[in-house]
Amino acid sequence: MSGTGRRWGTDARTRLILGGVVAVPLAVALTLVTALGGTAAFLAHLPGSGADGAGTTGAAADPGSRVSTGDVLSTDRGSSPSASAFSQVSASGDTVVAVGSQAFATPSFLVSANGGTTWTTALTRSQAGPVTGHQATTVAGGPGGWVGLGPHAIWVSADGLTWTLVSARGLAGPGETITGVTKDSWGYLATGTSAASGSGLVWTSANGVTWHRFTAAQFGLVNFPGERVFAMTGAGTDWSVTLIAGSAHKNGKTCAYVWRSLDKGASWRTVVVPQTHGAGWTFAGLAGDAGHFIAVRPGTTPGGLPEAVVYTSDDAVNWRFAATIAGSRSAAAGFAPEQVTAGSGSTGRFVVTGRDRQGHAVAYTSTDNGATWAQSHGFGVIPSA
Repeated sequence: MSGTGRRWGTDARTRLILGGVVAVPLAVALTLVTALGGTAAFLAHLPGSGADGAGTTGAAADPGSRVSTGDVLSTDRGSSPSASAFSQVSASGDTVVAVGSQAFATPSFLVSANGGTTWTTALTRSQAGPVTGHQATTVAGGPGGWVGLGPHAIWVSADGLTWTLVSARGLAGPGETITGVTKDSWGYLATGTSAASGSGLVWTSANGVTWHRFTAAQFGLVNFPGERVFAMTGAGTDWSVTLIAGSAHKNGKTCAYVWRSLDKGASWRTVVVPQTHGAGWTFAGLAGDAGHFIAVRPGTTPGGLPEAVVYTSDDAVNWRFAATIAGSRSAAAGFAPEQVTAGSGSTGRFVVTGRDRQGHAVAYTSTDNGATWAQSHGFGVIPSA
């Protein structure tokens, strides 16, 4: 499904960019329910999705699989409980989708059509043979469709409720890793890294099915002669401005960049995000909504604990320090950010998920475009294995 070609595919003006999600695999069996639309929570142990293989499984086969926010799912169609390891969540309006896999590597899509109040196992089917072993690890969507990508899978959906496996090969080749996928009004963009070539990678698609692959240099994301962009680590958008984060080497030094595009990715310019208040040089994620943007760097408190350092912008060019998220005052104080997600529709809501010092998954939510943050107490916590 991947290939070369013009940057935007068959139509140079048909560009596909992001939906503000950053892929961060979670080592525990959980997923963010909806800090975007209200109370945050986690679900563990997704119900079974039916028989493996080509055909139809999921919600249609099990209409009773609906659960309320905060419930814990613990059965696999009568078998012993099997945890579902969810790796990413994406939201568009009232639709929220989480992706992961159950026992025996059965792909799972958990979907809520009402902002996370109730959830069902999405309907899944295949045009590419048995679905076992072809789970999605990243997801993005919005008006016009959804896409889920994995090491050996490309899934598409018109509404987030029914998913079709269209490729059992995936985008990434040998030694390549997908780090995230995003969507805006022009389509889809995936980011990744090639260990073999030491280059950051970008894939674009107008429909989620046919993709075009570019190195960072081919995509116009190299700033100086002799510089090597070795990783693309995330992206964000408010559907009119697109941001991509990546890491580069030059003259023995390593740094992280944020690039900004106003023209569907036809051209890019580097923007400067501060590195203050104990922030490290990397980025945990970027997100945007209705002209408001946040960038989050992992940082360290004066006492040596991990924290998140949040920067905000109203134009994606001029950035300012907004807040630090250092966790509670308990013995588990400290917070290492892993994923940044935005709400939609000018809600002012952003979510940063990650782990405390004991390895528990926690989430912090802002309802004022990143100025202040509060822990989401409905966010269920399951210790790492």
